[in-house]
Amino acid sequence: MSDTAIYDAFATLVGQFAAAQSLACSYPGQGFKPPTGNGARWLELQWFPNRTENYGIADDGPFLMQGFGQLSACYRPGQGIMVGTAITDQIIAAFAKGTTFAGMRVGRKPWTSSIIQDPERIMHPVTIPWRGFVSG
Repeated sequence: MSDTAIYDAFATLVGQFAAAQSLACSYPGQGFKPPTGNGARWLELQWFPNRTENYGIADDGPFLMQGFGQLSACYRPGQGIMVGTAITDQIIAAFAKGTTFAGMRVGRKPWTSSIIQDPERIMHPVTIPWRGFVSG
């Protein structure tokens, strides 16, 4: 399984989730202009593949691929944090432990990090860890 195939499958799941929630989504390396207005809400995806781990001595032995996606619920300041927590609850449910894509699996319940506030937006990051064994 390639890094590209894993990211593509995960980004497809994110796109389906965003569409079901009627939310625009920002993807790494692509231009994005967030929606405007006081009630604006959107998602931002970041991608973090991690080090592979060998589980076989032979060159064609199995290995573990792992990493995480971080999907942030974003909105304009002044609405209170419940706007973001409602979206993060939906993200956690949609990418629950056991979710699979491209031979990878979400191995534990996704979690939220500290809220990030700036003058333009409030962000609630949700970390979605994944891993999967691949034969060489």
